[in-house]
Amino acid sequence: MASGSESIGGGAVFSSPWMSRATAVGVLLVLLLVGYSLLVAPLVAAYSQINGEIAQSSDLLARYQRVAAQQSVHKALLDRVSATHTESGVYLPGETDALSAARLQEIVNARVESNGGQVRSVQILPPRDDGDFRRVGVRVQMTANIAAVARMLYAFEAGDTFLFVDNLDISNRQKRQRAGAPTDPDLLVRLDLTGYVRPEAEK
Repeated sequence: MASGSESIGGGAVFSSPWMSRATAVGVLLVLLLVGYSLLVAPLVAAYSQINGEIAQSSDLLARYQRVAAQQSVHKALLDRVSATHTESGVYLPGETDALSAARLQEIVNARVESNGGQVRSVQILPPRDDGDFRRVGVRVQMTANIAAVARMLYAFEAGDTFLFVDNLDISNRQKRQRAGAPTDPDLLVRLDLTGYVRPEAEK
């Protein structure tokens, strides 16, 4: 009579439903783990990587949007600074080189005479490009005593309009000191005076 066990060849082999179920469950778990490792885990890793790349792209896009939003602000600030420089007289006014040179001659005459000198001649120099700017200049010959010369040089380089003195030459008109000659004689002064016009001005 069988009662859940059989005897074969003098040995006993025991079998029960719970052992069969346990074996089946174990095999199923192994299959699930293998399937997860081969299919699900790579998908989860790829999904996480994609989410990270999306987050980085979103952050980069937000930065670009902030930069683009600030561009108009920066441009307005730059335009304001440029307008301030223009209104302050940093550059020589004039739509052409000739008009700018004429304005430079006016500045020379005014500053020389107001500081006790006398203009003898003014020669317009050929304009030339200097980087992104246009340089206009004049060659001046004038007479003044040493104190007036110092005042004029200061007036040229300290005004609102940016002017630059080059090729300065000062000589004494009095060749020899004679008895009764003034101790502060007039000097003959030659110099080149240059200024800049705005880059967008017509040439």
